[in-house]
Amino acid sequence: MNRYLFEYELKSTGFKGEFSWIEESEEKAKEAIRDRIADLEFTEIEDVVVGNLLKTMDATGRFFECENCAS
Repeated sequence: MNRYLFEYELKSTGFKGEFSWIEESEEKAKEAIRDRIADLEFTEIEDVVVGNLLKTMDATGRFFECENCAS
């Protein structure tokens, strides 16, 4: 498993940020990350534009989840 770091932008405000996701492939991570970003930014999925892949990191044995994230 890898952690994929993407850039993203909110169309409504022009806000730009970065967010990472652990997944089996870049394609699956890019697909799943939009929902999570929309939740965290309190916006609609259609407002989130996932941009370029910035970095790929090995996540084998390095996966930590806080109690709130796991529930």
